[in-house]
Amino acid sequence: MKIRKNHVRKTYRYNVNRKTLNRTRKSTGKIKDPVMKKLWMENKRVGTNFREMGLAKDPNKSVAIPNYKSERLQYAKIVNSTVENEQEDGEFPTKERPKYQPRRVHVVHQLEALAKERADPEFRLPKGVVKELTYFLSKHKFNYKAMVTDRRNHGQWTWKQFRMKIRKFMSIPEQFNVYLEQQKLPVGIKPDWPEYESDSEWT
Repeated sequence: MKIRKNHVRKTYRYNVNRKTLNRTRKSTGKIKDPVMKKLWMENKRVGTNFREMGLAKDPNKSVAIPNYKSERLQYAKIVNSTVENEQEDGEFPTKERPKYQPRRVHVVHQLEALAKERADPEFRLPKGVVKELTYFLSKHKFNYKAMVTDRRNHGQWTWKQFRMKIRKFMSIPEQFNVYLEQQKLPVGIKPDWPEYESDSEWT
């Protein structure tokens, strides 16, 4: 008896944009790093680009895991005298591959130089947090115990949280100097207020 095959009827999907579909299939993705985008060669494969730059596409291949099974096999061959050339001082025969010299070594040096440069921290506190901290500073100054018992402490911050947030606020001159100007205090100088921060006061 001949087996009858059921064929699914092919349908054309009219809702698919073929131009966009082919473009996404052929594209290798966008390079967001401006340095890598400038030095990337589109006419070469991803692995070739990485190898010529001296970078690693797959860290498992660049830093290989030691194969203990092959080492044991070599040791067994030496013990059984199957290896003709005897190794001195217990060294096993290993095959050393010639090191590949990348063509575009300057890429690695340029990336290392950029990594060593210390970027300007762009951390800023949210406007709502700044508004709350300025209120507490104006009312209680550095009295963190009074801040904890304040009615506007809706987040139920502890005295250590208040101290941490205020110190972070003072470490950002772009935001803290605005507060000092509003309070008509010398800009760039920490206010000469008594700070209640000893742990003995909270026992």
